[in-house]
Amino acid sequence: MTTAGTNAFGHVRQLIKAVLARGGFDAYCFENMNLLSAEVGRVRGEIPVARGYLNAIGGTHGGWISTLVDVGGSLAVASHGFKTTGVSTDLSVSFLASSGEGSVLVFDAQVLKMGRTLAYTRVDIFSGDQLIATGNHTKFVAREQERAKEERAKEEEADSSGN
Repeated sequence: MTTAGTNAFGHVRQLIKAVLARGGFDAYCFENMNLLSAEVGRVRGEIPVARGYLNAIGGTHGGWISTLVDVGGSLAVASHGFKTTGVSTDLSVSFLASSGEGSVLVFDAQVLKMGRTLAYTRVDIFSGDQLIATGNHTKFVAREQERAKEERAKEEEADSSGN
């Protein structure tokens, strides 16, 4: 479990590498993502808008931006030290401005509340100084919370036995 004294950045980077290695949709969408910062509960990254991310009129596709909200929220949850990030239960996005090919989008994802069963996140997406989209993403994390609790118990047991 990632705590204030451990490396959330390294943990999130390793998770991104594992996702990219598996291939599939996430790897296609985010192979050029650059992780800018990560601390427990907050992750920032950037990604250039490629031609494959455009809609029919040349703007950044709303579905791709929605996927960025999904992934950003998931990475913010992962920054708590989770090896998996739960299951999405709700996702909403408001599109505020356009962007297109050649834009570099920066996302700022943060966990607003981490409960026993649900994590609530907010993701803001910028092109330069302009906020182009904002989204909320809710994840079911009960299993991840239980795994983290089990890991803490094992660590405490090892510490008390002198290992």
